[in-house]
Amino acid sequence: MTGPPGVSWPVYRLTLRSLVAGRRLVALSVLVLVPVVAAIVFASAGEIDPRIFWARLLQRLVIPTVTAFVAVVIGASAIGEEREDGTILYLAATPLSRTTLVLTKVLAAWTLALALLVPSIVAAAAISLGDRFTAGQLAWPLAGVALSSLCYCAVSAWLSMTTRRPVVIGVLYILLWEGSIATFAASADRLSIAAYGRAIAVEGVQRVNAPDASAGAAVAILLIIGALATWAAARRLTRTELP
Repeated sequence: MTGPPGVSWPVYRLTLRSLVAGRRLVALSVLVLVPVVAAIVFASAGEIDPRIFWARLLQRLVIPTVTAFVAVVIGASAIGEEREDGTILYLAATPLSRTTLVLTKVLAAWTLALALLVPSIVAAAAISLGDRFTAGQLAWPLAGVALSSLCYCAVSAWLSMTTRRPVVIGVLYILLWEGSIATFAASADRLSIAAYGRAIAVEGVQRVNAPDASAGAAVAILLIIGALATWAAARRLTRTELP
């Protein structure tokens, strides 16, 4: 438990290797193709302005659904599986600080989430916008996806240290809070990670169903939530009696 907090590259590589194994990656790879399929269907129909379709795709599917599910599943698995089988005891016994362990696993989960999400979003943008494609219409959405996925990964890591069912709780939060309550109660957006990600994304696209928060405030809030969740998970790892 000694040593300054930072990133352990051996743990980072081991975590990535563990996350890409199994059928989970196959299922998530199928999920990230959904926006691409939606863009192809739209391109073949072309019933509305491509910029409005791209904005709706981001606001209703890419960030609140695809990004949220991918990041929650990967973020929870980065610590949860090792906690379940007890192998995290070996890591906890090393001289690495608990903050370093949690931060490293969050960054490994975030890396894999971005590796799955970014190609899908770039392809969906290119297909949806066609000759109206600009760097700004992609850069801001990518920033929103990157920061919201980082926040989901950190919060999922904290859930992994506080409950045996982090994925179930994360999915319930996405479906019940972000997908239901926050859609008709504007004030509930303040507790929605997806809403802050959407607030960043709309800076570069048509403002369709945009949240009230500014992009600057959304960036700050997502970074603060991610940092607090990582710190809380490290504290929990220190205090929890591991299996």
